[in-house]
Amino acid sequence: MSTLPPIIFEVSFVVPAEMRWALRAKGVIEDWLMSDAAGERPVGQLPSADLKMAVDHSELTLSWLELEAANAWQAIERAAGIVGEILPELLRTRTLRVDARLQGPDPELRRPLGA
Repeated sequence: MSTLPPIIFEVSFVVPAEMRWALRAKGVIEDWLMSDAAGERPVGQLPSADLKMAVDHSELTLSWLELEAANAWQAIERAAGIVGEILPELLRTRTLRVDARLQGPDPELRRPLGA
């Protein structure tokens, strides 16, 4: 009897923030990604960090393409645990937006366009 493939979610945390805070936060995340703590985690649990900057608005986005979880809430909790390890103050931000989307079973279709 074959087993079902794992349920995989794409999770993103988006934080609109003041530019200096967003730059510092992205630097902390990048330092963590290069540390031994990140090396102990599977690649699928490492977030990508993206920073969008404009004159009057900045936005820091952390994304995971392949988080395995039983449901969307559990995927968000797993991502929040990782964020809590890296940058706990990000979770206390009032304007934090969180999104979890179900991914299909084909890994090639989960890759961002142009990757």
